[in-house]
Amino acid sequence: MAKDKKILEDLASLIGVSATWINKYTVVTVLFIVWVTFFDKHNIFAYQKLKGNITKMEVEKEQLNDEIAQAIKDREDLRYNHEKFAREKHLMHLPGEEIILIEQTKK
Repeated sequence: MAKDKKILEDLASLIGVSATWINKYTVVTVLFIVWVTFFDKHNIFAYQKLKGNITKMEVEKEQLNDEIAQAIKDREDLRYNHEKFAREKHLMHLPGEEIILIEQTKK
């Protein structure tokens, strides 16, 4: 018994807590927390990976929404102004006309 008490006191001093805190309940609680944190199916690493995927998908969703808005705008432009759409999007021109392209760089 004295040897067990000495081992518990040495362990408590090594961890830096009082010897009264070392009992079966605290040991089981610590082991449970370590298990859930690192070894469980839904551990911290899996959570971080899923969070990264969600963030990436939200960015992709915003980009796709922007593309949808542009497609709707192009469809309306095509519906009401065929010639403008053909000239701007497909670079069509009448015979004898020259096309000069000026590209704008995004800042």
